[in-house]
Amino acid sequence: MSFKIFTLQLTGKIKPVEKIEAQRRTLEKNYKAFLEVESSSKLTEFRELDSWVKSGAMAAARKEIERQVFKGSHEHNQIIEFEALKKNKSIRNFFRIEGSPELSRFVKVRESAKLKEFYDLKDFAEGGAFLQEKRENESLKFNGSPEERHLAELASLKKNRALRDYLSLLDTSNLKRHQKFLESAKLHRYLELKNMPSKEKGLVKEFRQLKADTEIKGYFRMENSKALKHFREMSGSHVPERYQELLKETSSAEFIKRVEYLKDKKKFEKTEAWKKYMRFKSLSEDTDIRFFLKFEKSPLYLNYLDTRDSFALQRYNELLEITTSPEFLKKKAWLEDTRKWEKSEEYVRHQKYLELKKDPQIELFFKYVDKPDFDFLKNWEVTFEDDFDNKNVDTGKWTPNTFWADKLLGDNFSQPGDLQAYTGGKNSSVAHSRLMLQVKKEKFRSKHWQPMAGFVPVEYAYTSDTLSTCRSFWQEGGIFEAKILYQPNKEIVSSCYLSGEQNSPMVSLIEMGPKSRMGILSMAGGRQTFDGIDLKHLKAGNFYLFRVEWNSGKVVWKINDIIVHEAHFSGINGAVHLNLTSLVIDEVATSKLPVSFEVDWIRCYRKR
Repeated sequence: MSFKIFTLQLTGKIKPVEKIEAQRRTLEKNYKAFLEVESSSKLTEFRELDSWVKSGAMAAARKEIERQVFKGSHEHNQIIEFEALKKNKSIRNFFRIEGSPELSRFVKVRESAKLKEFYDLKDFAEGGAFLQEKRENESLKFNGSPEERHLAELASLKKNRALRDYLSLLDTSNLKRHQKFLESAKLHRYLELKNMPSKEKGLVKEFRQLKADTEIKGYFRMENSKALKHFREMSGSHVPERYQELLKETSSAEFIKRVEYLKDKKKFEKTEAWKKYMRFKSLSEDTDIRFFLKFEKSPLYLNYLDTRDSFALQRYNELLEITTSPEFLKKKAWLEDTRKWEKSEEYVRHQKYLELKKDPQIELFFKYVDKPDFDFLKNWEVTFEDDFDNKNVDTGKWTPNTFWADKLLGDNFSQPGDLQAYTGGKNSSVAHSRLMLQVKKEKFRSKHWQPMAGFVPVEYAYTSDTLSTCRSFWQEGGIFEAKILYQPNKEIVSSCYLSGEQNSPMVSLIEMGPKSRMGILSMAGGRQTFDGIDLKHLKAGNFYLFRVEWNSGKVVWKINDIIVHEAHFSGINGAVHLNLTSLVIDEVATSKLPVSFEVDWIRCYRKR
């Protein structure tokens, strides 16, 4: 199969990638222009004009235009009607007011806060609210009010003798001392001796001494007083509490103010109602208000209102606008012009038709409208694209790991036979809008898969990278294409391939190394099988477009849009994702390093 590549190159069928990309860009540019024209008003206009010309309507229009004259025309009748309305008395009087200083003043006052206030106050003063507030205010008197009753009750309590005695003793030192003495040993001894039946001389003497004691005498003097009796009577009564309540209420600023208000004979003149009434009287004499009320009832203004929305005035304004418009004057001049056809819209339309017929965009549209040139652009859409225009690798698109390593381990590892460690993206970079996966000579500790031992830490002498879209992009069938620099190295395998959730089979867009090929690589029973084409005769050092078209169990491989291999294949069920990788299989001379796997762009498509 390698001879096929040699033949295709020898016969010139594999065109330079620059030429293909230029043709694609031109086609895309023309398709974009085609779509713009297809949905443009320009094409719609041309088709309408083309239909108009070919139907004979243009010739009929010319004949019709050339027979038209101004006298007796619709425009001539509009001028006659307008002149009659200009003489109408109601319309003349309307324009005496319209735009006048009086109307401007009237409108200004009508929209003013002053007029609104006047009408609000007028409703208040003449609508009954004022009189109601006046009657309610005049009904508020001190005589018979709760305030008068509270003051009378307080005065009565102030004359209460028992209450006065209670207040005179309340919280005094005499009362506290008297109450404290009740618990004294001296008093208890006195009462004990007083009630003792024994008449021993010593006890009688002690009793007489205590009876003559100043504190004992003072205690019984107060105990038997009328003031203490009154205090005890009042202590269990509500009278002191009521007294304090009335005293607090009647001494408050609010109560005093209320009493003063009730006693004030001119209290109504101090109310908001009175102020509003006086403001109404003041506004009634305001010059603007008086002008407004007078103008509102004037015959000229009433005529203005009647005429403002009348059909006659509407028709007058309509005819004024029509007969003074550039279009009307142009039409009048056109009707009076003996060379009206050359100045008609139909003539302009015909000239526009001739101009559009030669328009490059219109010509481009009709060049492609019934041809298959744009079928691919119409039927396929881009589902994944990376032109590597950013400064760094787009981590939203590329994961620096394979699907299974990312899923099972969450880290990179190398397979048996690999001499390199994967650095997790450190060997991937973007320069000059190209992705570069580099193989370098450097020590790096990573994991190595050993079937019997699992993942074992190993120090590698080389580093490389692997990128995949396992987290961002999967697609079932479609087209997968990449522009890649073909630069095989016998010690390094660099590849761009598609894989599903299983490691096998894989569909490669390109594999470069000891074997440079594109096709399907499968593993079954420990044996590797390959269905594809050998690329050893492909010229190294050049960029090529490597493409896979996968549909309905059939896979087609193309290089620079030329089919190089086909195969029936249904080995992957479900979607696949993209993989880019470089692995070292043999020692590499230091002079060759670093080795770069360069990708200019990658695109994937699916049918719309």
